Amino acid sequence: MDSYEIVANAKLNLFLRVRGILPNGYHSLYSIMQEIDLADTLTINIYPERESGFDIKCIGRNDIDPEKNLCSKAKDRFLSSLRKKAMADPSVPNAKLWKKNQFPFIEIVLTKVIPSESGMGGGSSDAAAVLMVLQEHFGCPFTDEELNQLAVNVGADVPFFLYGGTCLCEKVGEDIRDLYPLSGIPLLIVKPSQGVSTPECFHAIDSKPLPGFDEARYEAYIDSMNSEDKDPLERFLEGADLLTNDLEIPSFEKVPKIKKAREALIGTGARYARMTGSGSAVFAMYDSEEARDKAYGQMKNDPEFSDCDLLLSKTI
Repeated sequence: MDSYEIVANAKLNLFLRVRGILPNGYHSLYSIMQEIDLADTLTINIYPERESGFDIKCIGRNDIDPEKNLCSKAKDRFLSSLRKKAMADPSVPNAKLWKKNQFPFIEIVLTKVIPSESGMGGGSSDAAAVLMVLQEHFGCPFTDEELNQLAVNVGADVPFFLYGGTCLCEKVGEDIRDLYPLSGIPLLIVKPSQGVSTPECFHAIDSKPLPGFDEARYEAYIDSMNSEDKDPLERFLEGADLLTNDLEIPSFEKVPKIKKAREALIGTGARYARMTGSGSAVFAMYDSEEARDKAYGQMKNDPEFSDCDLLLSKTI
């Protein structure tokens, strides 16, 4: 048996713009994604001596259907793509086995910490972790470009997690540009108990004219982000008037607690507060851990948010 342990970190959309609909029907996005230290953990056991098969166990949450888990989808897409590659290229190691679908038994034990329906990419991060482990185990059969395309076919946020850190992500999510890290910013995250349906949120966006998008201003801002001689939070906030999330308004309408959480976080002295993805989690950035921890105490003692998860984190 070969056993791998890997950490799958969450992400935040520091801002998110919707630029329209692509020919393939997906929405074209423009967003800075940021990895944070809140994480799931995966143990992936591969049994070459056992007959082909798959099993997944999820610890920590019982609301995830194993059949719909993105880890399962990532495994399926990886193995089917490996089989196709082996059929086209006999030089692929163990090509004869893969052509016959004679893959080893794969077992995944997933320990969940990242909340579901939060906009923090927990499922996508788990899926990327599976892809990275299988890529290593099978001798790196795919190029970086091929693995990136495989990832976007699993889910829009999955390619980002092959990179991590701080990235500008465009189109469906597969067009990724590394940025100078915004690491070490203290975060307080509020996750309302009610989630938001991502398809419903985008459907609501499609029913209205899209907000304007000044491409030149965004490009100038992104270029300025790569300055190394400034504090990460100050560097990020230089583009304050550009830092919006186009999905906030429809999400606020569906889950009013999201808007209340954002307003409350701003009231605690946060330098910046925004919903991530399509919600329902809202994050706030602070100058120091002391300021963040004080805000945590305020939110914890507010009965308005007694049914919410409050999470302490930081950018990495």
